[in-house]
Amino acid sequence: MNNMIEVFVKGIAVDEDNNHIVLLSDREETKVLPIVIGPIEAMAILMNMQGVAPNRPLTHNLLKNLLDLLGAEVEQVIITNIKDNVYYANIYVRHDKYNYEVDSRPSDAIALAVAYNAPIYMDMKLTEFTVNPSDLNVERQ
Repeated sequence: MNNMIEVFVKGIAVDEDNNHIVLLSDREETKVLPIVIGPIEAMAILMNMQGVAPNRPLTHNLLKNLLDLLGAEVEQVIITNIKDNVYYANIYVRHDKYNYEVDSRPSDAIALAVAYNAPIYMDMKLTEFTVNPSDLNVERQ
């Protein structure tokens, strides 16, 4: 994990164009990686952070329910890359003695990581896309 930085969900924000943004911060809160996500994914992440269960399972709840039923769990999430302004992530799942790496959209991976209280990392190469928290021009949710 030498080329990884552990991050946490600092919050969800909305920018002036009404885009929902998940804010991933380093532990020292000196860098924030803003990732634009959909409103449903933003709601799922917020609900998981607040411990609120929806009346009916959202996709992330369904995935967690299936993993739990099968005896598997999310061990960690890594935001791995950005290409053509699209971020990429991997979910690392453990089942019995086996480990699996699953390609994912960052928003889905983050929602599951929050649901499992699993660590989230970002590849060091993504630090060039981070911003100073005071430079963010967004409204926090």
